[in-house]
Amino acid sequence: MLRLDGLPAEPIGPCAVTIGVFDGLHLGHQSLIRRTEERAREIGGQSLVLTFRDHPDLLLRGEAPMPLRSLAQRLDGFEILGMDVAVVAEFDESLRDMSAQDFARDILVGKLGCKALILGFDSAICKDREGTVERFAELGGELGFTAERVPPQSLDGAIVSSTEIRKAIEAGDMERAHQMFGRPYALRGRVIEGKKRGRILGFPTANLVPQKLCLPPFGVYAVQVQIDGQLDAPRLPGVANLGLRPTMNDLRTPLLEIHIFDFDGDLYGHELRCLFVSRIRPERRFASREALAHRITHDCAEARRRLANL
Repeated sequence: MLRLDGLPAEPIGPCAVTIGVFDGLHLGHQSLIRRTEERAREIGGQSLVLTFRDHPDLLLRGEAPMPLRSLAQRLDGFEILGMDVAVVAEFDESLRDMSAQDFARDILVGKLGCKALILGFDSAICKDREGTVERFAELGGELGFTAERVPPQSLDGAIVSSTEIRKAIEAGDMERAHQMFGRPYALRGRVIEGKKRGRILGFPTANLVPQKLCLPPFGVYAVQVQIDGQLDAPRLPGVANLGLRPTMNDLRTPLLEIHIFDFDGDLYGHELRCLFVSRIRPERRFASREALAHRITHDCAEARRRLANL
């Protein structure tokens, strides 16, 4: 996949174009991307996603929702889903204040070579949110591209959205988040040097500082782990604690501690992807390290049981 940092100087087209933050790349986003790829084949061109480095709400409202995926993860996701081109733009004042007509002429046609525009069911961009599918269909008749809307995806009567996924994650309902994502929610990071207290307790851990993303509640989770961040790497079963280690009382910022079952190796410096499968219990303080070790033994057994059912 071709990755462009900023709008191109010359049109890329002919392209089928979709636009959005695509935070999470959930089932609704995947449907939108699949349709973009179909239209690209129909016009004999490339599939292109125009995304934004930061969420537009940061400029529009002064704050943005906690992201579900980093920009790097979004770009990796576009590539995995088969997109040909990803353009990362800055959502700045000039883009915010651009009319739909100017956007269609100068950006869609002038920069991206758009021949087919595919938008989500609730998309409304440009100044005063005038850039609807209907408006772009009118402009496309003049400028030489089509515009269409992709219907939403639903789960148990609710429309799949990044907002609904955040609610599930923040409630610790990792199974529902998995259903809406189409995969388990994941955090990734590089293994850092720890105090080796897990090893002393009999459960060595790989420690990660969580990314600045939407985090599930502090607690213990059944997880799967992929080493070196490769999406096609084997998923190793394990258990993880996300939180502040209240029994040890030695942390001020959250830490993700991962114990991979039956693993014997040095992971320092390696990048891990931790997939949250199921929440086992909240984080809590224990009266002693012995009591903590006893509970971890129980947590490991419960994690193994839940992961065995996958």
